[in-house]
Amino acid sequence: MINVGFIINFDPKKWLGGYNLIINLINSLLIIRNNKIRPILIVHNKFDTKDVKKLKIKILKTNLFENQGFYKKVINKLLIIIFGKSYIYEDYLKKNKIHAISHSPVFLGTRSTIKSFAWIPDFQFYHYPNNFSFKNRIIKRINIFLTGCCSTKIILSSKSAKNDLRKISAKAYKKSVINPFVFQRIEKKKIISLNNLKKKYGLSKKFIYLPNQYFVHKNHFVVLKSLKHILEKNKNTKIIIVSTGLNSDHRNKNHFKDIESFIQKHSLKKNYIYLGIVPYDDMMSLIYHSIAIINPSKFEGWSSSVEQAKSMGKKILLSDIDVHKEQNPNRGIFFKEDNFIQLSKIIENIWNSFDKKTEKKKFKSSYKLNQKNFENYALDFQKIIIKK
Repeated sequence: MINVGFIINFDPKKWLGGYNLIINLINSLLIIRNNKIRPILIVHNKFDTKDVKKLKIKILKTNLFENQGFYKKVINKLLIIIFGKSYIYEDYLKKNKIHAISHSPVFLGTRSTIKSFAWIPDFQFYHYPNNFSFKNRIIKRINIFLTGCCSTKIILSSKSAKNDLRKISAKAYKKSVINPFVFQRIEKKKIISLNNLKKKYGLSKKFIYLPNQYFVHKNHFVVLKSLKHILEKNKNTKIIIVSTGLNSDHRNKNHFKDIESFIQKHSLKKNYIYLGIVPYDDMMSLIYHSIAIINPSKFEGWSSSVEQAKSMGKKILLSDIDVHKEQNPNRGIFFKEDNFIQLSKIIENIWNSFDKKTEKKKFKSSYKLNQKNFENYALDFQKIIIKK
């Protein structure tokens, strides 16, 4: 049995996608037969373990891997490059009988006896450099190069990301492998009833769901413009779009204020409802009860919301970016990423054609396929870890 450490050294509220992915991957490893990996969660001392205790795995608390300041990071990485490993990291991991770490920003060096499998979600800085400062872009390129030198393998989630990496670093590209993540669908008994969601969030019976963080590249404005266009034609429309996610982007601190101003200016408040950050089971229940999911993003590494919606056989409205096409949901409907008129027509059509019985059938029939894909995801990851 190989003990694999998963390090969470970040605030889950600020990176829900990364947090949910790690927890989901651990769950996948716990359900497969002939499991050769024992997952261990490594968190910082102030981390609230209430939600992760249900995983029934070993949880270690330490500030050794905490998200350090810039200069500490530089010094630590230089020591790993010079000596080929971090003696502090090595001693701690050996003491806790950890044979490998995965999905972590920490690399261990060329002389380390412990394997390290970095996960790089995407290369947005390469496609949208204006979303990042010059310093941040340089740091990202250096980190990719060092990860290529000092990690065992680099895990990517899509062919699209691998194509990007080939252009950025040949050394890192040679070490890269693809392991597209699959989300396990929520158990029927955990789905919160629509009545309870209505009481908690003041929702209507019928809504379209947009579960994206409010980062600039997530492209919420195309949805808002579509809604505005619909209301201009029919001010009495009952179309409701429900949105959740973190409402700040450190790269553009005014982004959410701009969105709020647009909603206010065009009187969209009754039709566009923002709920903030919601618990995971609430989010999955919102997906279940929605008539469709929207992901209008201009860029993704491998979309969590698409995989979560796929797990339930949902209808998904998607910007026609390469990675969304690669994810290829059975009930995907694509639109040009900035074409709000095209999107408005799609929204009106799915709203008017919604059939509750059909949705229940799609949910029921999606179970076996999701289970198979979820197990294959874990098995493919296991092969990456144990391969010599």
